[in-house]
Amino acid sequence: MARVYPKQLPKHVLENPKLSSEVRVYERIRDKVPGDFTCYYSRSWHEADDHGAEFDGEADFIVAHAEYGLLFLEVKGGRVSCRESDGQWLTEDRDGFKFKIKSPIAQARSSKHHFLKRLNENKRLGRRFLRVRHGAILPGSARPKRPLAPDAPLEIVAFGDDMENLDKWILRRMTEGGDPREKPLGLDGLRALEELLASHFELRAHVGFSLADDAMTIDRLTGEQAWILDSLEDNREMAISGGAGSGKTVLAIEKAIRCATEGRRTLLTCFNAPLANHLRDVCQDNEFLVVASFHSLCRSLAIKGGVVLPSNAGQSLFDTHLPEALVEAIGNNSNLGFDTIVVDEGQDFRDSWLNALRLALRDIDEGRFYVFYDDNQRLFSPEDGFISALPKSSIALTRNLRNTKRIHELMSKWYEGRRSTAAGPEGEVIGLLECRRSEMAMERVNERIAQLLRSGQAKPGQIAVLTGSGSTSMAAPEKIAGIPTCQSDEIHPDHIVFDTVRRFKGLSRPCVFLVGIEELTDSELIYVATSRANVLLEMAGTPEDIARIMQNTVDTH
Repeated sequence: MARVYPKQLPKHVLENPKLSSEVRVYERIRDKVPGDFTCYYSRSWHEADDHGAEFDGEADFIVAHAEYGLLFLEVKGGRVSCRESDGQWLTEDRDGFKFKIKSPIAQARSSKHHFLKRLNENKRLGRRFLRVRHGAILPGSARPKRPLAPDAPLEIVAFGDDMENLDKWILRRMTEGGDPREKPLGLDGLRALEELLASHFELRAHVGFSLADDAMTIDRLTGEQAWILDSLEDNREMAISGGAGSGKTVLAIEKAIRCATEGRRTLLTCFNAPLANHLRDVCQDNEFLVVASFHSLCRSLAIKGGVVLPSNAGQSLFDTHLPEALVEAIGNNSNLGFDTIVVDEGQDFRDSWLNALRLALRDIDEGRFYVFYDDNQRLFSPEDGFISALPKSSIALTRNLRNTKRIHELMSKWYEGRRSTAAGPEGEVIGLLECRRSEMAMERVNERIAQLLRSGQAKPGQIAVLTGSGSTSMAAPEKIAGIPTCQSDEIHPDHIVFDTVRRFKGLSRPCVFLVGIEELTDSELIYVATSRANVLLEMAGTPEDIARIMQNTVDTH
């Protein structure tokens, strides 16, 4: 049996009565031609000449053999004839209907010249003078006694009489006669032909289109969350939980803006300074709205309230003195207090800090206090007594709206809170940039980002490179792919963000690249790292470290 492409004919070919003759020829070649022959069925081609004119064609069958070369065949079913008046080829079906057809000899010859030209362009073959033939098969017509045309002698045409021994006819057509200069196709020629006619490919998605389409879907889904705020209208205090990407920050911003618009002095706060900067950027200008990170708020109000802070208190300054100074400052001047306080990423706060914030309400009985938190994350504070004591929202934020389904699938492996469902688009596969040593990770990321920027698939402001290091063990590069970098608390729209996973907590970018993943050994930190990308997430590291994060197996030693 010959080696055939495709190995099985598609259903649409088998069920098409107009292709029944081609199916018969395919089956004869497959079943009767020896196994050292290769046959390609229905290979289309396209070319343009030097004047820009374009031509299309199709070779019904291409038979190849390492020693005997190539044979291009065109098949025409029905009873074939050629009109004397104008040389028009015709075919007549069983019902007597005639149809105009192209000359099968001319079609086979055109395909022969096209593919021979393509093979000659292959440097491995060195413009070898190959043995190449063409011909036609007319299975519905009987063999005549004279040639069909000057370019169609009987020896290059097979008829219905030849179908039982089509293998012998093919062998004879490929071996008889020839030019002494002709060379065998050879095994290298067979490989070149296979690459030309049967090679498979899978193109990498153009991330630029994915970024635009997926970002639109994510924005629409996030906007749909606003109705949840209506459930908070009758509740002075409430804890609202949800995982990364569930829209907590969007709702926190919207709630703060609504309260400030009502003329209530409102505070929107969080632990992370870079996140606070982001909140400040996206919030509308409103004289009744204050946006600040918790400790910067404490310091600012302490100064306004005349509270003196210790100069050399160390860590206790942040743990104790600044929160106490907040309470004291408002006690000294009630105008510094708030009517509404909205806390984002509340899981990062100590209970004592949240107590200090509640005491920052001008009227504890009438004031409003809302905490948005992630019940999985405890990166900065292990305490949850205060949040647990707050009334819980009856509407859980269980839909992930910010990330694609593929990113959500990975981050969910590291999530231990209330399970969420992915509502976003399918998205791109997680990019795995393997390198022999972890020190080579930045080089791989630099090359990948350069390719995205060069091809216009992404813009600098859409990209963040995050390191799993919690310190400065990986120095921030001044440039990545020739683009200046910035940290997450001083974001510039034309810069690429480079920062630690911890500092980027609460923020996101369409494209996120993870480096230093060998230091990502804590499940909660991996959860944060893998959830920062909206659309495209890629990680660079050794195969072992990449597999560990992808398979949810943390080395605890």
